[in-house]
Amino acid sequence: MDYFKDTKTQISPCIAAKAKYALKLSNKKSNNLKKCTYEYWCKVIDTFISQNSLSNEVSQNAKNQFKNLIN
Repeated sequence: MDYFKDTKTQISPCIAAKAKYALKLSNKKSNNLKKCTYEYWCKVIDTFISQNSLSNEVSQNAKNQFKNLIN
């Protein structure tokens, strides 16, 4: 289970799987149909970026994949 940075709120596992794929933390592309808002997506990306010490460039690339992975 993954949780948002500095909280005990769980990240939706379906969205977490898509975010990890977008950040190249996973090689497996999730086929789930779960949708979320862009704001939620960015919050998830920012959480994983801070947990894994990834660059801002990687973060921006993942955020740009929102339309392809979520919608």
